[in-house]
Amino acid sequence: MSERDALRLVRLAGTAVLVLSVGFQLVNPRRPVVANTPGFTDPVAGFELARTPDDVLNILGPPAAPEREATVRGMVRGLWLDFLFLLAYPAFTAGIAFLLVARGAPPWLARVVVALAVVMALGDALENQELLRLTRTIDPAAMTPALGRLHLFTLAKWWAIYLAAGLLAVFVRRERGWWRWTAPLFGLAALCGIVSLAHPPAIEWGLLPLGLAWIGTYVRSFSRA
Repeated sequence: MSERDALRLVRLAGTAVLVLSVGFQLVNPRRPVVANTPGFTDPVAGFELARTPDDVLNILGPPAAPEREATVRGMVRGLWLDFLFLLAYPAFTAGIAFLLVARGAPPWLARVVVALAVVMALGDALENQELLRLTRTIDPAAMTPALGRLHLFTLAKWWAIYLAAGLLAVFVRRERGWWRWTAPLFGLAALCGIVSLAHPPAIEWGLLPLGLAWIGTYVRSFSRA
C-alpha cells in the first residue's frame, strides 16, 4: 500500500473511531447500579471483564432494581454501536502499520498487525454476543457458561490490541518529526497489557495512553510528510 493510500485509511478509519467514541459517551451507562467489577472504574470495561454472576448483577442491577432497565438499555445500545466500532479501530490500527511500512518499516509489520486486527475484530464480535446474552439473563447459574466464553474472547481482543500497540511503538519511535513522541504512549499501553496478565484491571489503565497515541496519529495523518 502506498503512503497516500495508508494515510487515507488512517484518516477514514480514525474519523470513524472518533465519531463512534463520541457516540459511546452518549449511550453507555456512566455508573454501575450497585458496584463495578473489582478494580475497574468504567462499567463497560467492568462488564467485559466480569468473572462472576455477582459482577454482572452488580453492574446491570438485580432484577428488582429500578435502575436496571435504563442501565441494560444503555449497555445494549452501546454494544450494538460497538459492532461498528470493531470494524473501525482494527482498520485504524492496520492503517498505521501500512503507513509505517510505506515509510520504511519491514513488510512483516503490516502482515502481523493485520492478523492482530482480525483477532481484535473477531474477539470483539464474539465478546459482544456474550455480553448481549448476559443482558438478557437474570439467573446466576445460566450466566456461568457465557462468562467463561466472554473471558476468553475479551482477553483475545485486548491482548491483540496491546500487542499491536507494542509493535507500533517500536517503529513509530524511528519516525522523524513529532509523531515519534507518541511511541512512549503506544509502549505504555502495551506495558499495561503485560501487567494485565497478573492484574486484569490494568487493561483499563492502558486506555488513556492508547487513546492519546491514536489521537496523535490521527492528527499526524493530516499533516504534511
